[in-house]
Amino acid sequence: MLSHHDRTELEKIERTLELSDPDLATALREGRRPKSRALRSALLIAVDVIAVTLLVLGLILPDPGVTLCGILALSGTVWTHVARHRL
Repeated sequence: MLSHHDRTELEKIERTLELSDPDLATALREGRRPKSRALRSALLIAVDVIAVTLLVLGLILPDPGVTLCGILALSGTVWTHVARHRL
């Protein structure tokens, strides 16, 4: 059991968090992880670059497997972009 002082301090922290970042406070209250948009965007851009690189390499090299991987990867990233904007 927390002391009165500890509960008061926790309430102050909760109020400060609620004012400074209401989305994070809601996520913590509901027990879900907050969305990390920056990390998700960086990862999606990295996958985009890899997909385009595979596609270009597949067109330059006489290997249809690399071209197929590039097309599939690019299709997946396009689908992810479309699904992300619908949310």
